[in-house]
Amino acid sequence: MEQAKAFFKIIDELCEEKNITQKYLSYGWIRELKKEEKTHYVMRYQFDLNSAISFNIASDKFATYEVLKSNNVPTIEHKMIFNPETRSHYYEKKFISQTKELLKKSNNKIVIKANNSSQGKDVYYCSSEEEIENVVSKLFLEKNDTLSACPFLNIDFEYRVVYLSQEVLFVYKKRKAFVKGDGEKTLQELINIKKELYPNITLIKDLDLDYIPKVGEEIVVSWKHNLSGGAIPILLKNDEYEKKVIEVALKAGKALNIEFATIDVAVTDKKEVLVMEINSSVCMNKFAEIVPEGYKIAKDIYSKAIDKMFEE
Repeated sequence: MEQAKAFFKIIDELCEEKNITQKYLSYGWIRELKKEEKTHYVMRYQFDLNSAISFNIASDKFATYEVLKSNNVPTIEHKMIFNPETRSHYYEKKFISQTKELLKKSNNKIVIKANNSSQGKDVYYCSSEEEIENVVSKLFLEKNDTLSACPFLNIDFEYRVVYLSQEVLFVYKKRKAFVKGDGEKTLQELINIKKELYPNITLIKDLDLDYIPKVGEEIVVSWKHNLSGGAIPILLKNDEYEKKVIEVALKAGKALNIEFATIDVAVTDKKEVLVMEINSSVCMNKFAEIVPEGYKIAKDIYSKAIDKMFEE
């Protein structure tokens, strides 16, 4: 609930400005909004806009991949892994085998994640069959029903697209977390400073932690693009990929028949533009906190979502 304070603060302000009556349910986790005999709900970054089927597809990494692939939307290949506790051992063995084949095909670099993961949690980089087995066992012990495996791609930037009713409201891109050398501190010391601000940072394997970066030298230290893990948000200005990113995101949103979502699009080192995932929970807390005018941008987006709820 603590993390959602900024979000609900915006909802409170918007309801007051729009003359919407609020009722707090489930200890404030659910907001019941009423205006002119109409009632709608907001619950933990989710607005009363998406159908149940669109929400469930977007909440499942593999399901999202299948729908996007079926609709010829460029996306990152995914393989499914089933939990033997909830599915047969045949399924588990068959799909573990497929994942190991994907590892060989992907230059011994893949990512395994819980199918319903979010905010970079339960997402692991694997470079060997042993690591695959360890990660899969760990995630199954945590009661995940299904997992997804996909190739590890060298992603230059990840773009986040805010999508509402077949329109793009806003786009920004994220750069992976990095440290800047001062000519004195080791990479380990610089990372320790970074960790004080971003304790959730996920480090690249095999960094030379004893290396002393030169003054002004920038070294990428994380392979993820999560803002909570130290990634840097960048507002777009004359961006060469913006048009293509928007085009792909619009196709993805329409393919899922989703109303309100954020769509993550990767631009790889091979200049491919691929959908990574679709998030039916539109969270902008960290963005609002660290970007100048970020709170205003987030509030404008949520304002349009609330207007859409009461439109009909």
